Amino acid sequence: MEPINLVRKAATPIRRKPLVVAVAGALSALGMASSAMAFEIGTGNADLKVRWDNTFKYTAAWRLKDPDAQVAQGPSVSMGANPNFDSGDLNFKKGLINNRVDWLSEFDISMNGIGARVSGAAWYDDVYHQGTDYPANLPFPNVIAQSGFPNFLPNNKFSEDTKRMMGQKAEFLDAFVYASGTVGEGQKLSGRAGRYSLLYGETLWMGGNGIAGVQVPINVIKALSVPNVQFKEIGLPVGQVSGNFQVNANLSIGAYYQYEWRPYRLPAVGSYFSFADIVGAGANLLLVPAGAGPVNRISDLAGTDSGQYGAQVKFKLPGSEVEYGLYAAKYDDKLPILVWSPFDARGVTGSLATGGSGTYRAMYARNIKHFGASFATVVGETNLSGEIGYKHNVPLHGTPGDLVVNGLPNADNDSNTPYAVGNSAHATMSIIALFPATPLWAGASLVAELGFNRLLSVTRNPVNPLTGQGVLNRTHTRDAWGTRMVFQPEYFQVLPGLDVQVPIGLGYGISGRSAVYNFAPEHGGDLSIGLNGEYQKEWKAGLNYTHYFGSGFSIGSGGTSTTPFDASYANPLRDRDFISFSVQRTF
Repeated sequence: MEPINLVRKAATPIRRKPLVVAVAGALSALGMASSAMAFEIGTGNADLKVRWDNTFKYTAAWRLKDPDAQVAQGPSVSMGANPNFDSGDLNFKKGLINNRVDWLSEFDISMNGIGARVSGAAWYDDVYHQGTDYPANLPFPNVIAQSGFPNFLPNNKFSEDTKRMMGQKAEFLDAFVYASGTVGEGQKLSGRAGRYSLLYGETLWMGGNGIAGVQVPINVIKALSVPNVQFKEIGLPVGQVSGNFQVNANLSIGAYYQYEWRPYRLPAVGSYFSFADIVGAGANLLLVPAGAGPVNRISDLAGTDSGQYGAQVKFKLPGSEVEYGLYAAKYDDKLPILVWSPFDARGVTGSLATGGSGTYRAMYARNIKHFGASFATVVGETNLSGEIGYKHNVPLHGTPGDLVVNGLPNADNDSNTPYAVGNSAHATMSIIALFPATPLWAGASLVAELGFNRLLSVTRNPVNPLTGQGVLNRTHTRDAWGTRMVFQPEYFQVLPGLDVQVPIGLGYGISGRSAVYNFAPEHGGDLSIGLNGEYQKEWKAGLNYTHYFGSGFSIGSGGTSTTPFDASYANPLRDRDFISFSVQRTF
């Protein structure tokens, strides 16, 4: 395969606004908010509780080194630089990557076990209202853009979709009503209806490997930009109704039905943590070899707003302090599989190696079933929990940058999928350990999780009918292991009213390249160290350094000249070490 000739304009870097100006503006906004938004609502009724909390946060982050073209575009010129995975890396030189103000508003009202909650978020990031740093001259060939493709965007600009997602957006989060009450001696019934996040199971970070990932889409942007954030903090709310019946102290039964489907929130194309230009907000073109022209994206085949539901049973055996859980759920996948089809409106076929025809789209697999079990207990000062699961009819893919070649003219995302489908087994083990005071700290904790999954069988499309090759990525393995942990020493009253924490986090792909849920790049991951402070329980501030390690290539550089879009299972963020500073207050 000849090196790919990119269908793009040469970029002219645009200097961003000085940081000091933006910081001053952000701090000024925080100061105004404290006087304008801080108030409580008195009701005159002791049973009626009304609360309105507003949290304002400023974040600045800096990239610590310039991008590595090999990480951004692929391992070798002979294979051809792949232009579909480079913008997030090459758009940012060493320097400022975030200059952001966030506002989180939460309103709660309750009376005698009945209540409602509404929350919303808004943010503004000045970085995404400037130009990009995409270089005018690359070590790989770049040429002026072809005309006639309305989706084309010059390299020196962020797309409007990226600006909206990363640079300026407001949205509702939770919006639900709830009620709870006793229905008998020692029995309690509770329920919710509206938009909210509901999580079953015992996983802490690896929710996608368990029952929790079945229930909610996740905010991948937050997962990558906020060090050590747990799964419960990145789940996006969906419309649903749920209930829980506490039969007695040792038995409870819960169930839910979702009437809204939402996909993962992936980093917008060209944003700092973006790993692929063909998926996420702003993705609309697939670039192919010179002379063929870009391939346009068509409408997604999404999940459905019905037919997703689940249930759990939590119980303790007589005389035991171990709590067990049983789970079952039916759901549509929330992570996209990208599919290139050679069947365009004229019925013309083509090849990705020679380029030219067809379209591409994101598909979300439907009608997947999950069955699981869990346990949780306390041993000394340590919380110990685990979860196992079985997934039936699960889509098989490596990373969101994989591209499946479609050999089925009437392909869908249900019973006639162009991608492989199979069955898989999953397991996690988690600990939360507390340590007493020593000369090194006033207190400390260790939170750790180990995950495993295995591809049990391929039940559909073991061989692609168009290419004659196995649909599964050629580089995947049957088993995969990964881990994540945070050790956090704490220091109380370092100064009057000031407590300090030093979180040290590690995420690592121990072995394997999973086709069902990937923990981290194989033999790679991320290491972070932070310094967090809380002053008088009102102000919070943090300084954090994140380092990425392991083999570093774009996620789509694991193929060959005939399969150029296979996942590499390497670390696409290896050259994106960054340091971040944040300060926040809730009123």
